[in-house]
Amino acid sequence: MIDFPVLPSGKKPVWNGEYFQIENNSIRVLAYSTNFAGWDDDLTELHEAEAGDGKHPIDIASRNTAIDALRRNGFPKDGAVLEIGCSSGFLLQDLKREFPHAEIVGADIVVKPLERLGESLPGIPLVQMDLLQCPFAEQQFDAVIALNVLEHIEDDAAALTKMAGLLKPVGVLILEVPQGPDLYDYFDAYLRHFRRYGKKGFVAKIAAAGLQLQKLDFLGFIPYLPFWAVKKLNRLRFGPRGEKSPRIEEMVREQIKVTAKSKILEICFSVEKALAQKISFPVGIRCTVVARPNASNDVKIGHA
Repeated sequence: MIDFPVLPSGKKPVWNGEYFQIENNSIRVLAYSTNFAGWDDDLTELHEAEAGDGKHPIDIASRNTAIDALRRNGFPKDGAVLEIGCSSGFLLQDLKREFPHAEIVGADIVVKPLERLGESLPGIPLVQMDLLQCPFAEQQFDAVIALNVLEHIEDDAAALTKMAGLLKPVGVLILEVPQGPDLYDYFDAYLRHFRRYGKKGFVAKIAAAGLQLQKLDFLGFIPYLPFWAVKKLNRLRFGPRGEKSPRIEEMVREQIKVTAKSKILEICFSVEKALAQKISFPVGIRCTVVARPNASNDVKIGHA
């Protein structure tokens, strides 16, 4: 059973299956620490306004990839899993459906979405925390999942070390990050991405955190060429961080809205899902990683 840490007030919360009991009070969300350098409520509201139904093609592909990684890596049916950056809770819902007997915990840096989520998603404990000040004791989780989180954390090396420490000795870490350091543009800057990742650098950071890489793959291979072209054009027209345009928020909203409703993207990711059963992709919009602490098996880049 997960041991939820003592709150900053010094009081000890106890999860009863529906809410946290703290002495004579009951609350739905535990609040530990904040850090709005890489994300805040305004960005959450922007994303939810333009793609808040959870049906963006690449987000669906991300969640499916994470669930598949849990299955492939022997996640126990009654295991404990922590999702860092649970946002609107779509992956939490998928986890609850796929692993109904698992202990599932959602964590995020912003509290408002967690409070809304607490009302719509019963039975899952929710925690507001800054990963760099993670309150959980080490080696509590069979799996930790962080999809598109690391790019929002300035000290990503420390964040990886924190996540590694949360895992049981045979636990599994599932990560996803935006790929392509030279594709950083106004979209990344507005969404407070500190970076996009290259394969070699990402692998080196994983190793430095005391993790052993099990699998590295890419998501969004089929639409990568037009994505690459758009990113390069954005950098030429508006500067690497959008310095040449006063319409950044408007452009970001429009990009999210258009891609969220794209039938072409939906078809691309459906085809890619079928192909991924047989081949590995050399590049993509996002990089996906499975890693373990103190793993004994050989590193495999591509399919396990």
